[in-house]
Amino acid sequence: MEYVSLEEVIKADGLRLVIVQGMPSPWGQAAKTMFEMKGIPYVVAPQRPGDPNEDLVAWSGQGSGPVVAWNDERPLNNWLDILFLADRVGAEPRLIPEDADERALMLGLSHEICGEGGIGWCRRLMLFRPAMEMDPLPPGMDLMAQRYRYDFDEADRAEERTAGILRTFSRQLASQKEKGSEYLIGNSVSALDIYFVAFMNLIKPYGDDIVPIPADYRPGFEGIGPVIEAAVDDSLIAHRDFIFGKYFRSPMEY
Repeated sequence: MEYVSLEEVIKADGLRLVIVQGMPSPWGQAAKTMFEMKGIPYVVAPQRPGDPNEDLVAWSGQGSGPVVAWNDERPLNNWLDILFLADRVGAEPRLIPEDADERALMLGLSHEICGEGGIGWCRRLMLFRPAMEMDPLPPGMDLMAQRYRYDFDEADRAEERTAGILRTFSRQLASQKEKGSEYLIGNSVSALDIYFVAFMNLIKPYGDDIVPIPADYRPGFEGIGPVIEAAVDDSLIAHRDFIFGKYFRSPMEY
């Protein structure tokens, strides 16, 4: 990934991104992929996890990635805002269904991946857990815990919650297969397919030849536990591979 400085991103026109540097953060990978699918060029600056990122806070109002900005519009950080921007500025492929029922289902299922309490939220709690049990906390961990509202009770429930969401996606794929569709919603790719693949890096990541992950982080990415492991069936892996092969960069860049 070719990064420029945040100062350059702020001054640039068109589409600008700030994504987590050094690991395949799924929110940023999904956003980047959706804009690439639409053929919209962008410049990108790094967000460094565990750092204060004061300059990013001053510009966007918070210190997390991804941040997406379009021309003179305000910078966006929420996954849903970014999705609606993507479909507004790039005509094809449409990532939000036109049909109201399909749209409502897609947005609801997308929340179960990207939103509070979703796969990303739960796996982040699990990834933070070993560090949060250290005394003293590792450098930068206190800031990360505050930024993402770490909660030990939620962390206790994270594994089962993640497994339940994965079982929901297995049922959705089975329902779609009965209708003759290769996609999670309707008969064409949607944002839900892209989110699903990006966040599967937190469940069953590819090897470093496809999704390079720093050696220190890989055990956490792969350490999903027996409850989640039991919820990962062949249909989930097959769908990940189908969508990744068709729409994602390989190897993944970040």
